[in-house]
Amino acid sequence: MSTSRPLPRSSQPDACPWLDADASTAPLDLDDYPVSLLQRVASAAQQDITRVYAKAHGLTPTEWRLIARLAQWKNPPMQLSRLCRMTGVDKAQAGRVLRGLERRGLVSLRDDQAHGRRIVVDVTVQGRAIARRLFPIAQQTQLALLEVLTPQEKAAMYSGLNKLLKALGKPVLRTVKEPE
Repeated sequence: MSTSRPLPRSSQPDACPWLDADASTAPLDLDDYPVSLLQRVASAAQQDITRVYAKAHGLTPTEWRLIARLAQWKNPPMQLSRLCRMTGVDKAQAGRVLRGLERRGLVSLRDDQAHGRRIVVDVTVQGRAIARRLFPIAQQTQLALLEVLTPQEKAAMYSGLNKLLKALGKPVLRTVKEPE
């Protein structure tokens, strides 16, 4: 008589450890934390995709993200704080990166006339030209990344990520008590 034993998790590539997760009884492995998985996917994708940008124009992922957002913004220029919110780039890091891009002639920075302490950022003609050349490559690369997913997985991932993004701004996620 054979008894069937569950396969180890590593043998079950699609087994989702989140389905039965409960912080009080079965802690998640660090590698299974949602944020850890998202960071690893984002990092791997950026490294792969960046080779194209770096090779062609010497841009880092952060530089590309800032230039691309500015180039697509319908009402330039943009306040630095808004650019940071839209790109997810820390304000201090964005400031350093943008100063480097300004030295290269890809963006312009100036003080906001209406609000003295705020900085306004705009993409230059040269920066916009780079963005126009890279947008089709970036889009092809992003779509190629999604090819491993079924249509249902794409829809679930899109919906789930947007739901998480909205939830992160809500107080309920900030009320988790620290262990004493």
